[in-house]
Amino acid sequence: TDVPEASASGVVLGIGTDGPVTVDLDSESPHILVNAPTGLGKSAVARSLAVQRLAHGDLVVVLDVKMHSHRWARELDPVVHYADTDADVGKALVNLGRELHRRNQVVRDFQGKPEDAPVGPRVVVIFEETNATLSHLAVLDKQASHGGYKAMDAFRDLMFMGRAVKMHVVAFAQLASYRSGLTADLIENFGTKVLIGASKKAWSWLVPECGTFRQAEEVDGRGLVCRGNRSLETQLTWVDEDSAREHVLASVP
Repeated sequence: TDVPEASASGVVLGIGTDGPVTVDLDSESPHILVNAPTGLGKSAVARSLAVQRLAHGDLVVVLDVKMHSHRWARELDPVVHYADTDADVGKALVNLGRELHRRNQVVRDFQGKPEDAPVGPRVVVIFEETNATLSHLAVLDKQASHGGYKAMDAFRDLMFMGRAVKMHVVAFAQLASYRSGLTADLIENFGTKVLIGASKKAWSWLVPECGTFRQAEEVDGRGLVCRGNRSLETQLTWVDEDSAREHVLASVP
């Protein structure tokens, strides 16, 4: 179906019983976590969110060690940067962390309201296979320090300080777990969590505040959007690869 229009700082996750289910990245949830077993549409959700933000003029960084989840985006340089090996993902995160600290300095020196500081365009990081990748990055960080600032340091900085300087992480995992580097404090920073094909274990780890375990109806593209202490069954947005690329090219100058 057509994706409803997103706000200047938001994304439309899908359609619920009362209409569009949206997230404002500036005020409601700076980071989003999508948890789903393999084959249930994580990459489709990622594509939809990326297209919406690219259409608003944002920059998107795709971290994808599977190398093929977002073929539609590979020819969209420079508005999309694609990193598809452990080493390149590590370098991309380090660069993102350095950009975050540059933006913090801009805010520090700006005389007006912090939210009006000229930090640059919004940056959205699409982080595929977060669990596996973080495990690999922890090993790489032990081997090379990137000049003293490591990939895992940068990831944590993005998660804790990204919102104020318009940098956001949308992470995707088959089962988000502290064992792979998504520690409890990091998971808390995902203000919105989308569960597709949720298991009791995933529910207890990620959204126990949303009450008793429940599952969405078994329909393609159906999931639960959990924010605060509420879970809302949602038909998630879907954009095919060809339409995604065409929509971005038609939207970006």
